[in-house]
Amino acid sequence: MALISRAPKPPPLTLLIARRWARENLFGSFANAALTVITALIIGMILFAVLRFVFASAEWEVITTNRKLFFIGRFPADETWRLWVILLPLSGLAGLSWGLWSSIGRRLAAMFVIGVVLIFLFMAEGDVALLTAGTIGLFIGGYVLGRLLAASRYLALARNLAVGGWLLTFPFTIFLLTAGDDVDTLDWGGLLLTMMLAIVGIVASFPLALLLALGRASTFPVIRLFCVGYIELIRGVPLITLLFMAKFILPLMVGTERDSFLGTDLPITIPGVELDDVLRAMAAITIFSSAYLAEIIRGGLQSVPRGQMEAAQALGLGTARILAFIVVPQALRAVIPALVGQFIALFKDTSLVVIVGLTELLKAAQQVTAQPDFIGKQAEALLFVALIYWVVAFSMSRASQQLERTLGVGER
Repeated sequence: MALISRAPKPPPLTLLIARRWARENLFGSFANAALTVITALIIGMILFAVLRFVFASAEWEVITTNRKLFFIGRFPADETWRLWVILLPLSGLAGLSWGLWSSIGRRLAAMFVIGVVLIFLFMAEGDVALLTAGTIGLFIGGYVLGRLLAASRYLALARNLAVGGWLLTFPFTIFLLTAGDDVDTLDWGGLLLTMMLAIVGIVASFPLALLLALGRASTFPVIRLFCVGYIELIRGVPLITLLFMAKFILPLMVGTERDSFLGTDLPITIPGVELDDVLRAMAAITIFSSAYLAEIIRGGLQSVPRGQMEAAQALGLGTARILAFIVVPQALRAVIPALVGQFIALFKDTSLVVIVGLTELLKAAQQVTAQPDFIGKQAEALLFVALIYWVVAFSMSRASQQLERTLGVGER
């Protein structure tokens, strides 16, 4: 009986494609091959040095000892329950979103899980077993509920409720962090302050930017000139200038006492409203970001074919409906990458508030390395801060890419 020889199994198609790409792009000629080898050596040396520092040389006690300062600053220890009350419903909402949207929800869930891991590893103190179990249980329960609803006829309703829940998290968080007299916004610090500045800046500047973009495209000269003047004036001024103006000039403009101009911790009082340094910084960031977002949105408005607006007018639709249902959705869809890029830049620009005396994440790193026990540990502190910035920015970028694929951005 003759033995039947079998041909060797061919390599996977992806491996063949990778080999072909490397041969054509990395080793296509002697010069390309030499450049590839030199670049690989340089990257390998840098990576080896970084890994050796992280796992062998660095003393991470500076992070673990000061984890509270890094994450919540001077937030009262007796009031940290507020943060958990915010985190618990968010965990259920993140799991529900993952179950309802298998693609975009996965990105939101991943961002949430990363945040929870960071909190549990560095910020949580004492016995947090019950809170940990509650957070994980709500997340899993939300996911199971989302999958059940995704397979039912109530999918559309569930998605609308989930979107409404995400929209309500912003006012709920603001209310819970500011309710009562036990917590002041000046007690916010570290990552908490950085995230609040970024979230408030994004949420508040986006609708303002949309109005400015529509106003700049308006046929009414007064509205158009006002919007053009606002956008060009703000875009021509650095953010640091607006922060200084919000801290020192705004008290004079609202008619407060001149002593508040020289004091660094005196609040502004405007008939029943108190604006401290944090709120002033939020206002400056919102004003600055809205001007840049307005130009991005205006570019999206110009990308919408005029024929669609004319067709809508022929159908008898009013201007408001044309903008709300035809023009604005297509404009925002076209500029998603630019919008998210501006949101990431805004998140990183929050570090500039350090110059007006606020203890955000970068300032927390500076205060930690000024302690006698941790002098000379700037590398560990700054590397940790850089890692946090990268995780948040990368998560936003990946969520944006998934949203673009879901909406078919760039496809006809």
